[in-house]
Amino acid sequence: MNKAARGRHTHGNPEEQLAFLTRKRPQQARSRRMVERLLAAAAEVFVREGFTAATTNRIAEAAGVSVGSLYQFFPNKHALLAELQGIWTARLGAELDAALTSPHRPVIDLIDDVLGVHARLQRESAGLLGFLLTTRLESTSRTVRQAILERLEQMATLRRADLDAGQVHLMALMTLHIADALYTVPPGQAGDPLLRQQVRQALLGYLTLTLAAPPAGP
Repeated sequence: MNKAARGRHTHGNPEEQLAFLTRKRPQQARSRRMVERLLAAAAEVFVREGFTAATTNRIAEAAGVSVGSLYQFFPNKHALLAELQGIWTARLGAELDAALTSPHRPVIDLIDDVLGVHARLQRESAGLLGFLLTTRLESTSRTVRQAILERLEQMATLRRADLDAGQVHLMALMTLHIADALYTVPPGQAGDPLLRQQVRQALLGYLTLTLAAPPAGP
């Protein structure tokens, strides 16, 4: 069972619950290498073909193993996706925590740091990060998107203690929706400097307004 699955409460029928669980954890170095190959292949196939079109047969083929070998560790493609979500949620969370250590800095500095983290991890993951951010599936595992929302909410709460929980959550959602423009355009345009500049300006305008100190009382 992967870390995201430990200690959580699941709902629905047993097949739906098991869909997100790894069958067994690799103990030997050879098995760990096999799992790494399967996850790398799953990432490649998901990004290239989309989750709906991806199949365990295609993933096994891309990994250079039999589909039976894949099933030793992952019961289906949902389990592979959940494992990738867990890995990149932890990675992105750590990177964002480092970028947001001083939440009271000028808004433009925060935006540049966060966009820089996203751009670097998007390159390192060969597009997987954008896929994980924009793929909406029913899952009981914690996702990359949730990790970002939590940190945006923490930042807003630190800067605007007067906002209630609903306002903070709305601000985080709106910020993430604006940033989604980087990942919902055709892949060839995702690295366009003009697009990144437009997203940067949109975030600056929105966050400058929402994070500004409230007017002083009479």
